[in-house]
Amino acid sequence: MRRKKDKSRSKLPEAKHGGGVRRPFPNRPLTFFIGVTLTVGAFVLFASNDHLSRKNPPATRSSPSETTNQRSLSLGGLLAKTPKELKSIDIAEMNLLCATGLPGTENLDIGKCLDTLNKWLPRVRHETNRHLYRVKDPRYAKVYKKSESYFRAYTLLQVLMEDCGVHYHRECTRNVDFSNPRDIFIHGMINDDNGGTCTSMPVLYVAVGRRLGYPMKLALAKGHVFARWESPDGKERFNIECTSEGAQSFPDEYYQTWPLKMTEAEVKNERYLKSLSPVEELALFQCTRGDCLTDIGRTSEALIAYTHAHRLAPRDPGYVAILSIMSRKVIAESGFARPRKRKRRVTPSLTEIELINAINRANMRRMAQPPNQPYGPVNPYQPYRPPTPGQHLPHRPPVPGQPHR
Repeated sequence: MRRKKDKSRSKLPEAKHGGGVRRPFPNRPLTFFIGVTLTVGAFVLFASNDHLSRKNPPATRSSPSETTNQRSLSLGGLLAKTPKELKSIDIAEMNLLCATGLPGTENLDIGKCLDTLNKWLPRVRHETNRHLYRVKDPRYAKVYKKSESYFRAYTLLQVLMEDCGVHYHRECTRNVDFSNPRDIFIHGMINDDNGGTCTSMPVLYVAVGRRLGYPMKLALAKGHVFARWESPDGKERFNIECTSEGAQSFPDEYYQTWPLKMTEAEVKNERYLKSLSPVEELALFQCTRGDCLTDIGRTSEALIAYTHAHRLAPRDPGYVAILSIMSRKVIAESGFARPRKRKRRVTPSLTEIELINAINRANMRRMAQPPNQPYGPVNPYQPYRPPTPGQHLPHRPPVPGQPHR
């Protein structure tokens, strides 16, 4: 006998709760309300992110995280990175790592410094968005050259100087003290009133600018470092002078004569006035480290830093020259290559000088006489006969001081 199909199996099981029976979807209006709420929230979140992305230009490369930092990285690990891996390293972290081990950096907290930079970002964003209207306002448009990029760079420097306390170290205006790491690395301007110089202030501005997504880079002049805004498409490119009061922009021709005049060869070799890559930025920081070690007398360690700078940027003639000078200095200090002793020059006496002059005068008189053949013509068919020993030759005058033959 065929059994009847049990229709109860197709039904969903019922669950008992507190003596009552609850269906799987007890409240359909509530479920519909939750779904609508989630949909509206997702739309609002997407719209807010799109609005922020329009206000801030996109980053040229992966910008550093504002909350997570690679604090376990050491200087040795940084130098072991490949050029491709260095593109993802924060420029501020690279600069601070190159300062480790120098005098006065025993208590340097790299993580705390990076967190301080991240805390400055909301202030810069707020002031930038609050005054963004000035780019198109006829009253201010000429000041910012009718460029939103120039306005952002100007506001960045202004906020960091006025609100965050970044300033130039006045005592280093004429003579930079490379023996003080706080003057040449960025930690002297983070949670510190020391101030910075042209070797550290552009690095700090570029580090904060890249966190905001700005296409900022470093560039070199002869004896000077400055920042540069360079868009990926190449349409916007202008220099940013970071050591003056407020933001100023000068063309490349200005830096050919300031602060030091460049020669034609230096301009042609493309060492100066070009944007640095991450590898070249690390080479610059290593050279700065070497300058500090040289001024405090640790020449062997300075030689290592200059060697790394040359390894990272082998085509830079400046690093080659510095490495050559420092190598000779280290070898001279070590005592392996002692300077050659000059032979003592013996001054002849007056009697010897008179004898030499007499010999020279006699030789000159002999050379002035006409040539002759004291032994007669030589017969090619007869063998040659040497002169008799002791024979006096009349054409050859006697030499003073020598016995006559």
